[in-house]
Amino acid sequence: MANRVSALPSDDRQGMDFYEWLGAYTSQKLIELGPGDVPSEGRRWLDFGCGAGRTMRHFLAQAEVAEIWGADIDRPSIEWLNDNLCPPLKAITCGVDPPLPFESDSFDFIWAISVFTHLTDNSADWLLELHRILKPGGILMASYMGELNSEEIAGEPWDENRIGMNVMRHDQSWDDGGPSVFMSDWWVREHWGRAFEIESIHPDINNQTWPILRKKEVTITPSELLEPSDDPREWQALKHNLVQSQREVREYSEALAAQRTSPDFESTLSWRVTRPLRKAADALRQRRPG
Repeated sequence: MANRVSALPSDDRQGMDFYEWLGAYTSQKLIELGPGDVPSEGRRWLDFGCGAGRTMRHFLAQAEVAEIWGADIDRPSIEWLNDNLCPPLKAITCGVDPPLPFESDSFDFIWAISVFTHLTDNSADWLLELHRILKPGGILMASYMGELNSEEIAGEPWDENRIGMNVMRHDQSWDDGGPSVFMSDWWVREHWGRAFEIESIHPDINNQTWPILRKKEVTITPSELLEPSDDPREWQALKHNLVQSQREVREYSEALAAQRTSPDFESTLSWRVTRPLRKAADALRQRRPG
């Protein structure tokens, strides 16, 4: 379950040490950039896409007085959380699509780490669902992939003028890492900024970009959130995403042909399509302090 959240070193002890360190580091960065302090009595926080609790387990002490919730589509992870860390934590299995079983205007702080990096057709629906359950003025941190990930995962130099919300590996299974979604800062400011005040954007945390978003008191639909602006980069990004998709079809066909003719495991399709995710995880481990 830990490995499903982020690819870990093959050595069990080293892998869990990395899992522990990354959860502690992430929880501290969330406090530092978001609310500025640990949750206190009467506060409600939500880890959306919590997995088996890599981050939220570092708020066990605070969960004795505050409500620390986790939500994820992976039922085994939520069952493990409920068996081992709930209470004091609280965790639910959610569906692939909204809604969540929470009342509107009920959370002070929500974070979604490496969730919108994989959401495609329902990305706007989920963003607005988190907007719904945030209290007025509540804070959301929803990380996304951009310049740091372009070479390793998209296999191309970064050019923000041709990236809006670009989807790659649209039909890739979750067992193979799911789709990969890239966003540029200008696109996030334009589109997510219709529902949130963009307080800050931090470009290099856990190898992703972290925006700090404060809820606006607006009513907006997913279509309105995604409606292209007059910025010419909107159409450049759409055109480039078509080029990316065509390249993927070609590479997929080549990989499938190689799989059929070679007994070598490292030339199989599953190995090739997950190579970028393994490279990204390796890069993050190498950058770990100490």
